[in-house]
Amino acid sequence: MLSTVQVYVEATIAIALMVTIGIITGFIAAGITEDRAVCFGAGFVMIAVSGAVLVVRLWRMTRTPLPVPMG
Repeated sequence: MLSTVQVYVEATIAIALMVTIGIITGFIAAGITEDRAVCFGAGFVMIAVSGAVLVVRLWRMTRTPLPVPMG
């Protein structure tokens, strides 16, 4: 049961990190341009990019090498 709770906590942290990066990027875009569409677009793109980076990182951490055949 503890491992299940750990998975939910790590997923919550990952989503919070993605949203925080998206919000920061949106504010930076708002400081550069005054266009709302650009701000929302930049935020959504950074949420997707940070999600992809976290998925690749998780994939790289959980890969196990194939067993070497004996014989």
